[in-house]
Order: sequence, then structure tokens, then C-alpha cells
Amino acid sequence: MGLSFLPKEYEFFDMFDNLANYCVSASKQIQDSVSSENFTGSEVQKIKNIEHAADKITYEIFEKLNNTFITPIDREDIHSLAHELDNIVDLILKISNMMTIYNVDKVNKKFLEVLKLIDTSIDYITKAVNGLRNLKKGNSIHEYCRQVNNLENLGDQLRNEAIAELFSGGFDAIYIMKWKDIFLNTEKLLDQCEDVAKIIESIIVKQA
Repeated sequence: MGLSFLPKEYEFFDMFDNLANYCVSASKQIQDSVSSENFTGSEVQKIKNIEHAADKITYEIFEKLNNTFITPIDREDIHSLAHELDNIVDLILKISNMMTIYNVDKVNKKFLEVLKLIDTSIDYITKAVNGLRNLKKGNSIHEYCRQVNNLENLGDQLRNEAIAELFSGGFDAIYIMKWKDIFLNTEKLLDQCEDVAKIIESIIVKQA
């Protein structure tokens, strides 16, 4: 395939929007599963389907990047943003798999709180990604990214509280092992959202 010599900004930005929307869909799906305490293979499959669709969009972004001569933002930033957004969906799938493999039947209340932080963080990420097509709104994008950072800090605090509660003496060893592992992965997910926010902020600074 020959190189395209004209920048097609909206195609890149549309694909980023689609990828961010898959992050939202995966987050909503795991919330639905947790709310109904339904951790069957069919529920995990729903998130797997979202993850496969996100992988497809990510591949299309990489393919387009390889065949576009002029890009609306730095090539490295396009690659990094697509990769890190895709990782959000991957981590949601990993947590969903863990809930099923560990045969979780009762949801830890702190986990519900963490999921809300994750969902809100992903909503802010999506708004920031949507804003990339109009960098004149840089202040709004910076604020979205700042909120993601705040949520990551709240997540750290909540994780510490959750793990301290696990080791308070009221739970058996298997329960502690399961939920400690799950909480450590929700921490990675919030860190991942923050990584995406940092990439977006870097793009804004470069384009200022």
C-alpha cells in the first residue's frame, strides 16, 4: 500500500474515540457483572468481545500510521496513545477473568468503590481523547487529565484501606489471597489510566 501524503486527522481521531469508547464499554460491563454478582464465563466473554474489538482498532491505527506520511500529532504519541488505551481494556479483562477463576461469590465493598473510581477515570480519559481533535480546548483537556491523577491518588488510598482491612484478622487466608490480588490489579488499572492522561498532556504541550 502506498503512503498517503495528506494528513487525515479525523480518521486518527475517530479511531481514538472508538478505542476510548471500548474502554468505557468494558468498564460498564464489569460493573454490570459485579452489581449482579454474575461472574460466569459468558459474562467474561462479553468483555473478551470488547477486548477483541479494541485490539482490531489498535491494529488499524498502527497500520494507518505505517501508511501515512504526515500525521496530525507526533507518530510516537499516536502509537503510545493507542497502545496504552488498549491496555486499559486488557486489564479490565484480566480482572474479570480473575473474578471468575477465583470463583468470587461475594463482592468486597471496597472493590465496588474502586470500580466507581475506575469508571469515572475512564470517563475523563474519554473526554480528554475526544478533545484532541480541537486542541484550542487545551485547558479543558488538562483539567480532565488532572482529575484522572486525583482519582489515581484516591485509588491508592482506597487500596491501602482495603488491604489493611483484609489483614485485620476477620478473613480466612484464601479470601485474603484472592482480594489482595484483585486490588493490586485494580491499582494497575488506575495507574494505566494515569499513563494515558500523561500521554495526552504531553500531546497538548507539544501542540501548544
